[in-house]
Parts: sequence; structure tokens; C-alpha cells
Amino acid sequence: MKPKLSFANAVILTAGLVMLLGSFLPFYSVFGHGVSSWSTGLFGIATVAVFCGIAMAGQVALATFGSGTQLSPRPFGLTWDQVHLALGFQALVMMLAFLARQKDDVLTYGTGFWLMLAAAIALFVGALLRLGSGRRRSGRGGLRSV
Repeated sequence: MKPKLSFANAVILTAGLVMLLGSFLPFYSVFGHGVSSWSTGLFGIATVAVFCGIAMAGQVALATFGSGTQLSPRPFGLTWDQVHLALGFQALVMMLAFLARQKDDVLTYGTGFWLMLAAAIALFVGALLRLGSGRRRSGRGGLRSV
């Protein structure tokens, strides 16, 4: 049986990979020197959005392509749609906080930052799409796990 990847899950999977790729590129540029999300000083906070994206993409990949993999239908008492919504929102808020940060003439945003911001937006949109498709599948207003 071929795995079926919905549009919402394809968005999440792609955005998670872009988030991971962007984290290795320059997040900030200081005096022309690039600093990635994994660099000292940014590691503890800038990687939170990356871990959210990896978790979301990982769940989608396991649920779609993992043969014989059984994931809990309600992790921590939540549906997977709710987990995706929370993680996508967290990633988006984190990246928007970096964008709103007051910057100076020395510090500029790098390519990695812009890729991670775009990926965070896509993760949140993908989570909203999952939420909407779950409501259509269940035929009622409630949330349903995939």
C-alpha cells in the first residue's frame, strides 16, 4: 500500500526540512561573520524553533512512511493536530520574536534566519491546514487525530 501524504502534511514535512537546513546557515551576521543557530550564544534559544520543526516533520514522516510504526493516538492527552498546532505556533512566535528584536548597525539577519522564519510560517499554516482537514474528515467541529 502506497503512503498517502496530505497537502497539510507535505507542507509540514517540507517546512521542517527547510527549518533544519536554515539552522546551519548564518542566522545573524556580525561584522560580516555569519553565526548559525547552533553557535554559542544562540544555541539554547534559536534552536527551539528547529526542534519544533523536527518534531513535527518527524511525526508526519513516521505516520506516513513508517511501516509497522504505531504512534500513540493521543500523546499527553492531546490529538496530533493539537500537538502540531502548539509546536507550529511556538516556532512562529520564536521566529517573530527574533524579527521584532531591536537590531543595530552591527547585527544583520542572515539567510538562515529568513529561511527559518519562512519555515516557521509554513509549519503553522500546515498545522492549521491539518486542523481544518481534521474537522472536515470528522464531519463535526471537534478535533480528530490522524
